[in-house]
Amino acid sequence: MIPNMNQSTKPSSGQGLLIVFGSLLAGMLGAFLALSVSGTPAVATRMLPTDLGPADALILSGKDGNVTVTNQEGRLAWSDSPSSRAYSIACVYIDPILKGILSGDRFSNDRSKFDEEAKIQGQEFERKSKALQEKYPDLKQGDAAYESARGEYKALQVEYEKWMTALQKVQSKHMAEQVEKAYGELIAAVDIVAERKKIDFVYRFIPAARAFESSELASAMMQVQARTFLRSPSGTDISEDVIKELGLPAAP
Repeated sequence: MIPNMNQSTKPSSGQGLLIVFGSLLAGMLGAFLALSVSGTPAVATRMLPTDLGPADALILSGKDGNVTVTNQEGRLAWSDSPSSRAYSIACVYIDPILKGILSGDRFSNDRSKFDEEAKIQGQEFERKSKALQEKYPDLKQGDAAYESARGEYKALQVEYEKWMTALQKVQSKHMAEQVEKAYGELIAAVDIVAERKKIDFVYRFIPAARAFESSELASAMMQVQARTFLRSPSGTDISEDVIKELGLPAAP
């Protein structure tokens, strides 16, 4: 039977709704399949297959309970306590750096002025001693001037010893001030390097493999105690960066 070509092919209103619904369903299924394969909507920022997140927290399960890991001020955190953070660390071999700072012109010139003043005062005692020798030449025990000369020599010796004791105290205080100032410059350089490299803790250390510089037991034990790390990755040593920041010659 040949169909009537003049018969209207316009779908009824019910058929139209079915077609529209079918089109929407097909579109939704296509979007769902695309999402399930790619893992992200087409409009989302593209992520690498190895990326995980973004997420506000990561819950790790364990036999003693779950641990929630979050990002607190750019650091991994597992509780609200500031001590429960993952901090980055580094270390600096400070001994050659401090020596390098102290051997610089500013510090050495300051020490030279101090030494020059002490030398002038010492020369004054030498002058007084020489004057006594000239006053009492070839003096022998039993001479009439022996007791008088002995008293003058003794007085000069006491004066010299007092001066020497005071000088040593002043010299020690002066050196302590220089060490403190050099240490302050070291800390300032460490702060700059640490900020640049995003480092939280910086420890002072002596490389474990470095030879001991001691021939006495007490000093050797002190060097053992000063070696903070028995083992550490070479990448945590920022000594060279600090040396460059201070403008010092490279460590030997």
